Amino acid sequence: GWDIHKLEDEDKFRLICTSPNILLEDSGGENILSEPIKEINAQRIVVDTLSHLAMFMNHDDLRRELYRLIMLLKAKGLGSLLIWENDERSDQSKALADRGISFLVDCIVSLKPVEIESTVRKALVVWKMRGSDHDKRLRQYEITSHGIEVSAPFSNYEGLLTGSPRRSMTEDAANNWAMAFAKNKQKHS
Repeated sequence: GWDIHKLEDEDKFRLICTSPNILLEDSGGENILSEPIKEINAQRIVVDTLSHLAMFMNHDDLRRELYRLIMLLKAKGLGSLLIWENDERSDQSKALADRGISFLVDCIVSLKPVEIESTVRKALVVWKMRGSDHDKRLRQYEITSHGIEVSAPFSNYEGLLTGSPRRSMTEDAANNWAMAFAKNKQKHS
């Protein structure tokens, strides 16, 4: 992980706590963000969470404000991690697309808890990465003292994102089932 105190002491990290209404009153974050970005010569920014903005505006205004904020961050040359919190039961693949804002960002990564055999695990999937043929498989991840550790893709399960996971049929099992079906069909012919 990061030593936040050390980064703060070296003037390489700033934490800005604000509310959506203050951010919105502030010309899309221009004033509240510009000064700290300039002071520490920031190259990256994390905004947690953009979903709170939805409480203060209608759909069209939300799109407009998010566009303004994203363009501000791009104009300043910042790598941005923008977090959007979804209901755990929602279809993660459609949440941003349904709001009409997925086109604004270059990459969409979804983190979601999944239950497999009465154990909750953390799943990660990259839905979109503009200009890249990215890995589209669902992977397990863990947050450790060394950071985020991404594991091999989930295997032998399907339907993990639906909330109703089930074991997938292996190729051998599928072949055995097909042969048994064919033999049964021949018997009754």
